[in-house]
Amino acid sequence: MSAAVIQQLHDSPWQGVFHVTGGGVTLLSQLLGVSGASRTVLEATVPYASAALDQLLGQKPEQAASAATARALAMAAYQRARTLTDATCFGLGCSASLVTDRSKRGQTRAHWAVQTATASWDFYLELDATRQRHEQEAELCNRLVESLASTLLDQPWSGPGMAVCRPDPAWHDLLNDAPYRWCTGDHPGDLILPGSFNPVHEGHYQMLQVAQDICGKVGAFELTLRNADKPDLDYLSVQERLTLMQNHQVWLTNQANFAAKAELFPGATFVLGTDTLVRIGQPRFYGDSEQVRDQAIHRLRDLDIDFLVLGRLDGQQFIGLEDLTLPKPLRDLCRGVPESVYRNDASSTQIRQGQSQPTQ
Repeated sequence: MSAAVIQQLHDSPWQGVFHVTGGGVTLLSQLLGVSGASRTVLEATVPYASAALDQLLGQKPEQAASAATARALAMAAYQRARTLTDATCFGLGCSASLVTDRSKRGQTRAHWAVQTATASWDFYLELDATRQRHEQEAELCNRLVESLASTLLDQPWSGPGMAVCRPDPAWHDLLNDAPYRWCTGDHPGDLILPGSFNPVHEGHYQMLQVAQDICGKVGAFELTLRNADKPDLDYLSVQERLTLMQNHQVWLTNQANFAAKAELFPGATFVLGTDTLVRIGQPRFYGDSEQVRDQAIHRLRDLDIDFLVLGRLDGQQFIGLEDLTLPKPLRDLCRGVPESVYRNDASSTQIRQGQSQPTQ
């Protein structure tokens, strides 16, 4: 069956990139072993070492064998495919924890994802830890082939653990290069709280409420799918975050830095923590060029951008606007909120760490 399905894939218009972290690597030999593989496989990498995986994703993943890692690998693969072909393309990322000669914590398992311009798919498979590695590998390979048939060839999926997001077509431009914004509701884009919201928490809501009270405007969150050093955020992850933010309007954008965001929201007030603001003034985010940084800050001024700045806990010290060393042109765009008006030490990272499960 696998060879027949692979042949159908090779005969289709799909072309893709594969990032597979060891487990699931048999898929690559299966694909390359069927005539016509060059029509499908643009590139394949096996980031086996932790350092290789970290480099590919732009950061160390919180857990290597996880849905988040598989989705990020699939998006990185999709982005790479877009640079290699003008054809209909996809990316597949697989992160697995299989039987080895070392002791393992938790369930042997595999997470993988497929990304296209119009949809994100997520798959999960638990594997019998009493079986030998080659048996686990064969089972995983069969499921990987079946998932490609389901996602790309519209064939049925009979396995467990599949989730998909086919978003509003208005989202599709979020993965393109041209600057783009889209809102869940009707909002003028004049009071914006940006963040990754992974997950959204009470501190975010409190920040937005304080900003609304000070500015006398209705605020909205802004979630960008793009990060300068990491793969884009996939549709499933965006959908999951939006589900927790249903009582507030949210802008989705594809711009990672504030100079670019400002072009999308001229005249806006951005609501920031001091930890975010300080990065706007650091040359390392502008190719280590103070000149480029200064030009970006002057552009913010020209676009009538200002920042409402709320303090954040840094280690054991609460840092307010007055504690920061900033370029004067940037400082002139800022208004600080005193600790007596706003302080919330909640952290999305700490919340994720508290929610993490060793077998997922």
